[in-house]
Amino acid sequence: MSDYTAPYLFCPICGKSLQNSIIDNHPRGACPECAYINWGDFSLGVGGVLWHNEKVLLVQRGYNPGKGMWTIPGGYVDHGESIGEAIIREIQEETGIKAKPLSIIALRDRPAEKHNTYIIFLMQFLGGNLQAQAGEVSDLGFFTLKECQSLPIPSLTLGAIEASQSVSKGLLLNSKVKLTCALSTLYQIL
Repeated sequence: MSDYTAPYLFCPICGKSLQNSIIDNHPRGACPECAYINWGDFSLGVGGVLWHNEKVLLVQRGYNPGKGMWTIPGGYVDHGESIGEAIIREIQEETGIKAKPLSIIALRDRPAEKHNTYIIFLMQFLGGNLQAQAGEVSDLGFFTLKECQSLPIPSLTLGAIEASQSVSKGLLLNSKVKLTCALSTLYQIL
């Protein structure tokens, strides 16, 4: 499988024609005018493990891929949205539940034609009532670990649920570190 994708013929910044260049030993589209480089095609997703009354929140997927499978709620991060904001939004959209991220407990990296990274948070229940997002979620509920093990559930989801019960706290948000970009956030072992 190739790691080169060329979604742009023209620079998305200034509109000039991109030139094919070899950068870091890979063919890439580069703008001769403004120095834009197409580094590839990427997507960033988030999922949340949320325990409440010793049961974990799961959704049943309403469409493919994975239609009928039970997973933790989650989805894609929008441009300009932090990963923490994305998982809060996704859980509320899909389930009606309000939650906040406590830590990052897992990261899946899938470098393929479209490089896909999926970050899994441990969440804290804040409130709300279960309400499935029409179309995207066909069913939802809270389940014990034993119940989860009998559901049609991806190994990534089950592994994240099991990892969430570890004594490790995972990566925690550190808001005390002053980062260069005001929109940046830092998660680290504290």
